[in-house]
Amino acid sequence: MRTALLLTAFLASVSTVAFAQSAPFDMSPERPATSAPPPPLAPVAPPQIQLPSRIAPSSPVPPAASTPPGAPPKVVTRLGAGNPDDRRRYILPFSDLSLSGEMDQRQWTLYLTQDQARSAVSLNIGYQNAIVVAPESSNLEVSVNNVPLERKSVSSPDAEGNVTMTIPPGALQAGANMVSLGVQQRHRTDCTIQSTYDLWTEVSPSSTYMSFNADVGSQFDIIDDIQATGADPAGLTAIEIVAPGLANPVSAQPLLKLAQALALRTQMPNQSITFRTTVPTERKAGTLVVIAGTSREIATATRSVPPEALAGPYAGFENAIVGGVSALIVSGPTAQAVQTAIESLSSSVERPVGTSRTALSTKAWHTPDAPLVMSDRRLPLSALGVRSSEFSGRRFRTEFTIGAPADFYASAYGEATLLLDAAYSNEILPGSHIDVYVNGNIASTVPVSNRGGGIFRHLPINVTMRHFVPGVNTIAIEAVLMTQADTECLPGAPANQTPRFALFDTSELHIPNFAMIGRAPDLAAMNGVGQPYRHGAEPVALWLERVDTDTMSAAATLLSRLAVAGGQPVPVELVATPAAVGDRNALFFGTLAQMPQGLVNQLDLASASQVAWKESDNAVQPAQTDQLFNDWRQRVDGGVWQGQVSSFEEWLKRNFDISSDTLRFLPGAEQVYTPPGNVTFMLAQGMSPGGEGVWTMATAPTSADLRTGVAAIVEQKRWATLAGRVATYDATSDTVETIAAEQPTFIVTRPFSFSNWRLIAANWLSTNTLSYSLVFIGFLTLLGCVTFLMLRGMGRGK
Repeated sequence: MRTALLLTAFLASVSTVAFAQSAPFDMSPERPATSAPPPPLAPVAPPQIQLPSRIAPSSPVPPAASTPPGAPPKVVTRLGAGNPDDRRRYILPFSDLSLSGEMDQRQWTLYLTQDQARSAVSLNIGYQNAIVVAPESSNLEVSVNNVPLERKSVSSPDAEGNVTMTIPPGALQAGANMVSLGVQQRHRTDCTIQSTYDLWTEVSPSSTYMSFNADVGSQFDIIDDIQATGADPAGLTAIEIVAPGLANPVSAQPLLKLAQALALRTQMPNQSITFRTTVPTERKAGTLVVIAGTSREIATATRSVPPEALAGPYAGFENAIVGGVSALIVSGPTAQAVQTAIESLSSSVERPVGTSRTALSTKAWHTPDAPLVMSDRRLPLSALGVRSSEFSGRRFRTEFTIGAPADFYASAYGEATLLLDAAYSNEILPGSHIDVYVNGNIASTVPVSNRGGGIFRHLPINVTMRHFVPGVNTIAIEAVLMTQADTECLPGAPANQTPRFALFDTSELHIPNFAMIGRAPDLAAMNGVGQPYRHGAEPVALWLERVDTDTMSAAATLLSRLAVAGGQPVPVELVATPAAVGDRNALFFGTLAQMPQGLVNQLDLASASQVAWKESDNAVQPAQTDQLFNDWRQRVDGGVWQGQVSSFEEWLKRNFDISSDTLRFLPGAEQVYTPPGNVTFMLAQGMSPGGEGVWTMATAPTSADLRTGVAAIVEQKRWATLAGRVATYDATSDTVETIAAEQPTFIVTRPFSFSNWRLIAANWLSTNTLSYSLVFIGFLTLLGCVTFLMLRGMGRGK
């Protein structure tokens, strides 16, 4: 009996040693308990949003569903640990940020998860400034939720420098946080107004981040954490959708809706959508990883499926599917269940039918949101994010944003009024002035002519509306201040800290009633508010050359940008052939060589470009074409005379803003456009054959160019420049060129109103000067004839 007990104990100890060494020996340092992978066959899911049709996890689940027949054993994909981005959050929503002048500031909203808000300890700013900036009187100024952080001197002219500012406990909160980043700069030696344009500080997106005391930089738990995706070190946001079933064309439409829903939740200004069929091999900051498909499809890509996805529609974050990455799983046992999960994500960002927006969402890059002005309205600057401030320098500047509707039509006659509340000291000399800029264009100038100082109380400043566009408009107020002390500019004199100028937030911007009528083609309306694809009685027809990763990525990126501009998802219907589009609004994606010739002709594009575009590296570049034209102008008869006429036209345009288009009687015919060889991507828009729909084509020489071209064109700095009927992008020079529409079609968007049609006529006649002149002369002639007949019938001869 005793021998049996000893034998049993020996066998137990041997089996224990064998079990303990069944895993390979690991010499790596110990990881925190939170980073240890869970058992791969039964991952524990965090609390998720309860979907209406979701089956409780306690329901019995067939084991065969989690491991398809013939599939290899489940393995949890592990990514590299110790990523420094786990403890930081890049905060700039811009690909580049330059703060210029004596004072400049940017203000935007940053979303944080609960763990990130609790763990944030400091803010790091990477920057480089102009050599002429005086460090002793120049500062970086940062605040979070109106809590100012420690000021830091601007003193890094030779190379990029870094400063760290401690974030006070409790300054941040889960959800939206307002971040303000600005500079106060002074010149080292020069006191002229011109010298203020030499002051700049470049802020580096890759070195500007929030630091955490825990690995929470890329950890998400609830659906609302999607807003905290943020940006990468280049200021860009990426949404990577892993769709193992992408090859099935039936899945394309739901996946495009998913992409739009995610883009509307992140609301970032520079985001792109990328489709892939395999999970990523590395985790990146500013990237939302989404795994979408049926539970069986997800199992083939991840080898692990959340139990909830086996039972019903499921949308939630998982930290065990892809090691080190909080992946958003959108799944279900069937394709219908996947669509239900997608609907659950999309429903909260959709606007009820019949409701309209009161503001355009800009807070991710400019806080507050831009109010949408639809009619006569007075807006106090305090409601536009401008605060009362005092200024002691030479050039004061502040800016704000407002929104205009898609059918805005007042670019040739309208005037807004800035009712300015401001004050200036007795130091200010005559010759100083206050300027108003609209979208970077000078719109009004008011001289300051009184000596001895003064106070403006609702001083009316007329601001031309010719530079307003549909969508977001940026308005800047700039005060150029001249003093005797600046003229003398004594060496060694300390910087003056006595305020010279004050702007009060009781100032108001008055926007009068303006003409409202839609026009097409008009890429400006599309980039501003997503017109005409933001709403309609029927879904937008969508044609894809092929359903592959490049084409789907391009379509999802552009659709998502339109959804953000329009404030709601774009309803689409995939069509198999362009002939099935009919006469409705449509979007086309593909290479130009594969586009139907009828579509190319309908958009007034050269048919030959389908073959000739980018076919040779010897294509004539625009600069060479211009030189060749100038050479021939000197050779032909009358070249001198025609050259003088051309110079005269340029002089009229430069000094009086008069061009041949201004003096036209009626709009000219559309010219057939041929994309030059240097262009890598093109957006073209036109009317459908029946004139009832608007067609937009996104095209490039290759599928890869299509994907990268769309990703580049939707970035905020380029997207805002789109206008006319054609927009092209040159990746080599990073430039966007636009072609204006000569004969746009007018689309009635409002019920009939005599006052609105009067304003429409006023704008059209102001645009077509000769037509206005002939109408005016005809009216005067008619008035003269009627007067003559009346006087003849009432004269002495009767």
